[in-house]
Amino acid sequence: MRHEQAARVFAQRSKRLWIAVVQQAIDDAMGRASFAPGSPEEIRSIQREALIWIFHDRSPVANSFHSLCDLLDIDPDRAREHLRQDPAIRRGLASAQRQRSGEGG
Repeated sequence: MRHEQAARVFAQRSKRLWIAVVQQAIDDAMGRASFAPGSPEEIRSIQREALIWIFHDRSPVANSFHSLCDLLDIDPDRAREHLRQDPAIRRGLASAQRQRSGEGG
C-alpha cells in the first residue's frame, strides 16, 4: 500500500513538472521569455524555438509537445488550435513564416 501511495505522489509531481514545462513553452511562444534578460533578438529566438516545438514538432519522443499533451490528457491539435487564437502567438507564427520565406528566397 505504501508503495502505491509513493507511486501516486510521484506521478502527481511529475505531472505538475510537465504542466510547468508546457506553460513555460506557451509563455515563450507568446514572446514572454521573462527568464531571458537578453536582447530582443534573443527573446525572438526563444519565441521561434517554442513555436517550432509547439506547432511543428510532431515527433513521438517523450519530451515532444504532442507526447506531453498525451501525458496530460490534452488533445494536442485542439491545444494548438486554441493557441493560434492568441494575438501574440499569431504574430510570432507570422513572423516565423516571413523569416522562412525570406531565407528561402
